[in-house]
Amino acid sequence: MQIAFVNYNENRGNNVLFGYSIAATSENWLHESMIAAVEKIHSLVDEGKRMPKWPNIFPDAYRERLSSRKGLAKRLAAYTKAIKSLSIAERESVLQALSSQNSISELLSRQCDCMDLEELPVASREPIKKLFTFAFGLLTDYGIRQRQYKALCETIPARICPFCGCEGLDAPGAPQEDLDHYIPRSKYPFAAANLRNLAPMGGRCNASYKHMQDPLRDNAGRRRIACDPYLTDGVSISLNNSIVDDVAADRIITEWVIDFQPTNEAIESWEEIFHIRERWKRDILDEPTFNQWLGDFRNYCRSATFRFTADNDVTDAIDRYEQYLSGCGFRDRSFLKAAVFRFMSVRCAQGCQRLWPLLRDLTGAPQPQNAPMPI
Repeated sequence: MQIAFVNYNENRGNNVLFGYSIAATSENWLHESMIAAVEKIHSLVDEGKRMPKWPNIFPDAYRERLSSRKGLAKRLAAYTKAIKSLSIAERESVLQALSSQNSISELLSRQCDCMDLEELPVASREPIKKLFTFAFGLLTDYGIRQRQYKALCETIPARICPFCGCEGLDAPGAPQEDLDHYIPRSKYPFAAANLRNLAPMGGRCNASYKHMQDPLRDNAGRRRIACDPYLTDGVSISLNNSIVDDVAADRIITEWVIDFQPTNEAIESWEEIFHIRERWKRDILDEPTFNQWLGDFRNYCRSATFRFTADNDVTDAIDRYEQYLSGCGFRDRSFLKAAVFRFMSVRCAQGCQRLWPLLRDLTGAPQPQNAPMPI
């Protein structure tokens, strides 16, 4: 789903995060062939029939394309042998896992559940893992991963990681970005080659934060709703509840308060997995960056040759700057910078006296008589 930036509105924050285009998952023939082959194996085993000659286990349209993959034939044979050793009930549990592990949208929205690898019959675990890990590797051999990444990069704003809104993604053709298994293949191997389960993310989001976390379950193992990288309407942010110190003479903002809209379990899961508030506060909304952004606003006012004769001229300039930044979207973290200046506009309208000397000084607006010196 493409991002749709909201129009400027004083009652809303800036729309951030966006969904990947579902069209980029359309070249999913390898995964579909694997599912069809496994279902065929189960059907033949249940009926007591022999396996077809290689590669006739696959759908007609893809047999020739897969016929040379002897490693795949070997792993399918091992899987078949393991399935034959199971009881009817055990085979049914494996088949149910095959289906449910690939119901990605329903799993993330908690409309269904699935067994993970450790809940399946012991004899089936290693053959499943080896078979679908091998299939995942074939995505690169056939160029499918590369084409999916290129298609995704062509649809996302500013080639920015959608999970944090800040980390850049390399251009197609560069060394492959992390194409994360959103639900981990170590637990849900049947979805290992499913493009619907592959979502590029920045290296830090993947390695330092998401890592092996399971979006379907929290750290205590409780089932949860999670954001769907391919089906999201975006999230609006607001900094308007941040705390200004009206007394101390040093730091102006004592705490940045980041609020998300909508507020729901999926947003909470996203924040918990990727540590968004912690990272934005520590890495972006720190005092040096805040001071730099104030300097950018001063330069903007000077280049625009605004005339500041009264306080309402200052607030008009802040609002114009916020609108300009909102239009910049994700470039240079403009969505957060816009939220900062929206916060300042709101606080000035509320009569926050701590900010006024600073803003008058930045814009060159006249200070009222007996006004405190700007900090």
